[in-house]
Amino acid sequence: MAKLSLLWLFITAVISFSPAALGATATQPPTYSIEELWGLQTKFWDAFLYPANVNETRAINSTIFTPDLCRVDVTRVFNGSELNTEYIFGLFSDPDHFGLFGIPISYSITQFSGNGNIASVTAVVTFKVISFGGFLVPVTIDTWSMWDTNGQIEQYDSTFRWFGFLLDTLIETLATQQNTTTTQATTFLSQAFATAICKTHDQYCTGDNQQYTIASTCYKFLTEDIPFGKDYEIGMNTLLCREVHEYMVRFDPDMHCPHIGPSGGEYCVNDQTYAQKVLQKYFRKSWLAYGPVDQDIWLGD
Repeated sequence: MAKLSLLWLFITAVISFSPAALGATATQPPTYSIEELWGLQTKFWDAFLYPANVNETRAINSTIFTPDLCRVDVTRVFNGSELNTEYIFGLFSDPDHFGLFGIPISYSITQFSGNGNIASVTAVVTFKVISFGGFLVPVTIDTWSMWDTNGQIEQYDSTFRWFGFLLDTLIETLATQQNTTTTQATTFLSQAFATAICKTHDQYCTGDNQQYTIASTCYKFLTEDIPFGKDYEIGMNTLLCREVHEYMVRFDPDMHCPHIGPSGGEYCVNDQTYAQKVLQKYFRKSWLAYGPVDQDIWLGD
């Protein structure tokens, strides 16, 4: 009887350490040290700065991201490494491009905490806004990031803190430079953004990707038929949303031409109420380091 018991224990032990059983633990999230999380976080911010972001943009699918899920509060959600490469790196990689944001040239991490494979970080990033005469402006960005076993970001959730204040400051700065009012400065930006968008459309959005019949129709729609956009409307049916997407068109016209057109594609549209945006079930994995996951209302399928 004792021999049978020992045999059973041996068989149980073998099964426990079989490849199938070991494979079950492979789905568990990795556990990084706080030093490793800091290194992963600074790796991202180093790549975000110009001119390092140019190399990430040219890669099309940056190895920093996995083909997963990400969200930026003032815009929308971005699925997949290609979209995230284009928006997170490409949007801020051209110092000669006339746009709202400019290029990031330095950063300072002011808040940092990590656990397991998750880090919460606040970084103050200095942008050089070429469109405003090289104006230097600090931008506070709060980010939650989650890394996989390969050290790639599989989820992030990013917030531009005080973005409304930032947008007003940019327009006020332009008004001061032009010795005019903020209303006139906004009109100037509207006309400049519309001109750039229509030029990009005519160059890249041809054939089945054409959104406007002629340039004058494009310009009229952008300057008269839709609003300039508030700070929380960069992912809605506004000129500001199309200004953000305009630079992405050259990377993938099939994907991005609809975003600058009248329909707005799936990105520049008014398809969410405030409550729907707040309660959107988007992330596949919970950000909770502790607590019952079943009460996490952001978890999707």
